[in-house]
Amino acid sequence: MPSTARRLAIEVIQRVEQGGAFLNLALDGALRSAGAIEPREAALTTELSYGTVRWQQELDRAIEAHSARPLAQMDGPVRAVLRLGAFELLHHPTVPARAVVHQAVELCKELRAPNAAGFVNAILRRLSEVRVSPPPPSQDTDPIGRIAAITSHPRWLVERWSRALGLEETEALCRANQTQARATVRRNRKRATLEEAQAALLADGLQSEPGLYSPDALVLQEGAPPALDLEGHAQGLFQAQDEAAQLVSLYAAPSAGARVLDACAAPGGKACHLAELVGPEGRVVAIDLHARKTKIIAEAARRMGYLNLEARAADATLPLPGEGPESFDLILLDAPCSGLGTLRRHPELKLRRTPEDIDRLATLQLRLLNALEPLCKKGGLFVFALCTFTPEECDETITRFLAAHPDFVREAPPPGWARPAAQALIRDDGALLALPNRSGTDGFFAIRMRRAASDSKSGH
Repeated sequence: MPSTARRLAIEVIQRVEQGGAFLNLALDGALRSAGAIEPREAALTTELSYGTVRWQQELDRAIEAHSARPLAQMDGPVRAVLRLGAFELLHHPTVPARAVVHQAVELCKELRAPNAAGFVNAILRRLSEVRVSPPPPSQDTDPIGRIAAITSHPRWLVERWSRALGLEETEALCRANQTQARATVRRNRKRATLEEAQAALLADGLQSEPGLYSPDALVLQEGAPPALDLEGHAQGLFQAQDEAAQLVSLYAAPSAGARVLDACAAPGGKACHLAELVGPEGRVVAIDLHARKTKIIAEAARRMGYLNLEARAADATLPLPGEGPESFDLILLDAPCSGLGTLRRHPELKLRRTPEDIDRLATLQLRLLNALEPLCKKGGLFVFALCTFTPEECDETITRFLAAHPDFVREAPPPGWARPAAQALIRDDGALLALPNRSGTDGFFAIRMRRAASDSKSGH
């Protein structure tokens, strides 16, 4: 009979590949439905699920090197079992090969694929004799292919990043993407000092350390559970938010009492942070296309005690009902994007994204910028942010927007906007760029654009 961890991991892997689920949500659902299981089994489920998806391209190369049948011609459950077994053979060298093969055969039986048991047994036994991946392409003849192979990234993505970052940094970035991100929370300044938030985490048995960049960040020990499972989260002492995401709101640096629009605001971390920063005299309007997501934002605001945040369902590409031109001192557009800055947390994205997605999303982002700019007051600030760093979505989109709107100019953040170390993430043009290999955070891009205090638009 397969172990609990392997049985749950197979469920997660299949939901991600065949059902299109997000890995973190599929894993959370599987662990919750399993009920009370040993912490060791829960940790192994997490490691097997994330590891198998994270290294899928490498695993596929290893499997196909020992199979006459391409993976695409195999049934979904068989692919999942082979990938899980290959991950253990290649990345868990202390697990006996015979145990891995036996568990894979048992999984085939449980998945009602007993006829595939012999096939799976043969492939994994052949792989177990070497326990290494096929050699990558040569650095001299195919450096892009080498990076793609050793870091399990799509070739097209490595090509794009290497054009912008160079080969050396691209390899460092891809390697960083293959590590597990640590859980991070942002403490609620209204309800806890940093020390009090740390004490609440410690009461739940979790060590934490202050973040390097955000004055409100606490980085949890490796293997910590999601923050929403902690007592301090329920009390509104903190909310889960990567440190780079926290930096976006700090980078926006709204004035006390400002009126702020957070467009495309779900799940609400930045909206709540902005509500805290503008203070009780300020107001944040957080909009999202989907009503169910605005309910999540509103619930987060209630839990954290931010009475100055209003969540509305609205299409940001259309005029905002009830709001006239120049209604907001600050607009934050954290736009829909490829999400490639979050591959440590969402490795499935690199398996799903295509070059066409990048171009399509860049077009949508420019449409959103153009739709929202009339709402920004003269002298106000427009902040564009993305959890990615593809040039097409970031710099090229902003270049096109600024060319069409000369009354907006780039602007650096004010002094003291975050901890001193965060200044290293500010480019010469004032943009914020966090890369996982440089900052140890999720990848983020943001740019501040100040609207002229007087009307200098041409053609208006």
